[in-house]
Amino acid sequence: MIVQSRFSKISHSFLESLEKHYQELPQERKMSLEGNGSDESGAWFLGTRGQNEGIFTDLIIKAIQKHVEFRNSYYPNDPDFITPEMQQSEEFRRTIDILQYEYEKLLRNLQDSGPFFSMRSIGHMLWDVTMPGLLGYFAALLYNQNNVAAEASPVTTVLEMLVGNDLCKMLGFKVQKIVIHGKSEVTDRNKIVGWGHITCDGSVANAEGLWMARNLKFYAVSLKNAILNEPTLAPLKALQITTLQGETEPIIKADNWTLLNLGIDYVLSLPQLIQDQYGISTQTLGNLGNNYSVQTLGLISLYSKYLRDIDSPPVGFSPVTRHYSWPKGAAILGIGAANLRTIQVDGRARMKADELDKALADCLASKTPVMTVVVVIGTTEESAVDPLVEVLALREKYRKLGMEFTVHVDAAWGGYFASMLRKKAINQDFSDVMEDIDDSFIPSLPMSEYVIAQYKAFSHADSITVDPHKAGYIPYPAGGLCYRNSAMRNLVAFTAPVVYHGGFDPTVGIYGIEGSKPGAAAAAVYLSHRVIRPDQSGYGKILGECYFTAKRLYATLCCLNLREYPFIFVPLVPVPAEQEGKSMEDIIKQLVFMQERIVKPNNEEIVQDAEAMALVKELGQDQTIITYMFNFKNPDGSVNTDTKKMSDLNFALYQKLSFSPGETDLEKTPLVVTASEFDPSAYGADFMENIRVRLGVMGDEQLPINFIISTVMNPWLTATTDGSFLTTFADILAQTVTELVHDIWNDK
Repeated sequence: MIVQSRFSKISHSFLESLEKHYQELPQERKMSLEGNGSDESGAWFLGTRGQNEGIFTDLIIKAIQKHVEFRNSYYPNDPDFITPEMQQSEEFRRTIDILQYEYEKLLRNLQDSGPFFSMRSIGHMLWDVTMPGLLGYFAALLYNQNNVAAEASPVTTVLEMLVGNDLCKMLGFKVQKIVIHGKSEVTDRNKIVGWGHITCDGSVANAEGLWMARNLKFYAVSLKNAILNEPTLAPLKALQITTLQGETEPIIKADNWTLLNLGIDYVLSLPQLIQDQYGISTQTLGNLGNNYSVQTLGLISLYSKYLRDIDSPPVGFSPVTRHYSWPKGAAILGIGAANLRTIQVDGRARMKADELDKALADCLASKTPVMTVVVVIGTTEESAVDPLVEVLALREKYRKLGMEFTVHVDAAWGGYFASMLRKKAINQDFSDVMEDIDDSFIPSLPMSEYVIAQYKAFSHADSITVDPHKAGYIPYPAGGLCYRNSAMRNLVAFTAPVVYHGGFDPTVGIYGIEGSKPGAAAAAVYLSHRVIRPDQSGYGKILGECYFTAKRLYATLCCLNLREYPFIFVPLVPVPAEQEGKSMEDIIKQLVFMQERIVKPNNEEIVQDAEAMALVKELGQDQTIITYMFNFKNPDGSVNTDTKKMSDLNFALYQKLSFSPGETDLEKTPLVVTASEFDPSAYGADFMENIRVRLGVMGDEQLPINFIISTVMNPWLTATTDGSFLTTFADILAQTVTELVHDIWNDK
């Protein structure tokens, strides 16, 4: 249920004029994200040493020149204010002097920023950004378009729509082709197509996904009560609804539990069904139904008026490894952070499906409405991919028992890795390519079979968060949200739903939390996607190399344990031999194999080594983040058993290898990592005990354990002009930890 806004006044005539404009454009000006991009990664970035400076500078200057040309071409005979005489005046020159002085000062201070472009930056989910992304952002920034409404962003709204479709296709959702330079095709109303848009970040996208799930959960309850109370809707008392079990009954006779658990796509189809069968327009339905919606009433009033037989507030589930934006979003939406419940994770930090099963069974027994289950594809600290396939199977199980909920995939970090599985698009729509995966891709597809299976299941999720400004290498801010069923966006729009068959929406701005939003972000994603396609020819190439590099870095760090150091290295995910419970002799044998066949050889030699590649595929965590810890040895060679001292060592390492405000000598930090902590209250006793045992510490069960995070976003680390740079990383870490251990010994 929705309310009106000023943006709903935009008419089809606007859309038709926009389409006519694009139809009349010459081919070289028509914008599209169909077909191929380029394939040379060295031309996609400015370069760690700015090697592409000349190209970049020329293109930046061209953007300014074109913008000034635009200013001069619009009613060129109109009067102006700035004159040559003014520019020669003392006051003008003094103002420019101040500008130049302050600008130079700003530029100098900006050089104290973290060198995230560097080969040595392997901490945060932050590396260099693509040159097309920078150019697109800068060029569009000069026009300052606001994508809240199409009349404020006649160009960048189109770009956002194109990008939204492109993201949907990358993730596996079917889309309706956006027609901007030809005759619109009428959409089959029964065909479910996806829809996506740009948000400022993943936190907003997550909140929007939860917002949609909340509104969807209560839609049918609100509709029933609108029918019972609004004379205009009286004909709908004859409306027959279909339950999850396939039974039909009048909506006004259905109990609340049934109405809270109607099929997702069925609920979303009701406004159109009512318009087609009863002649009540979607706009009229929305206007009248608004008075009964959770959007208007809030949860307290909705429950007290219409849900007195439902004792529990709505809940959602997410793994303990979720991003902090999830409880924040639940709090903002009035759901309550405590009602977005957490599910424990296994030793690889993946959500336990059996624990989720138990939680859902409890909700079914107590008739607690379940809004959504959040599956994280690429946790930002543990690099874990949750078992989406199992979660979807659980949903099918509970649908048969009469309980429905959405499945939201939080792939803010992991979404772009789907491009590794997308075959190169040759002037074709590739929205169905999850059924057409080329498993032989670079280098021999280092993604594990488990992770591949989760990506194949993306098309069955209801909503997906994906951040271009993370693994899409786009400048901030550029998050994203994609819906499997485009009708979901109407649930969060503060305007009446209008169906635009095959053409433009009046705006993408009404379907989200943000008001003003930069069109420059959409332009950045558009140009980057146009040049670097989100398939195996572009982003898949970048991320495939990063995946392979992360596996090699993991192997390199694990092999530190083969050398005589005053510490032990403990990764979150053990080497396969240790996971399989093999003997220490077998574990060492596997480490030696890794040293000789994965660490020492070059990339080509590894790829040609079938036995080595089979192991590479199973090494480390699910994506390109490596989580690890160190524990020190005592002077006599025994391993420290004090949990706090071990944890303090890792925090001290983080402090040595990170930046703080005010630092000016950046070279004092020879490597950039980041850190976090495992908190027993979140991760649970079993997870923490496993970590402590592997670290060789004991006691202090309630003490959090600090750990280090390295994120591989640089695709060139193993193929620099001097060969692999990974041994340099390992040497810096080993030297820094050794110095810290000696400090500990000296303090004793």
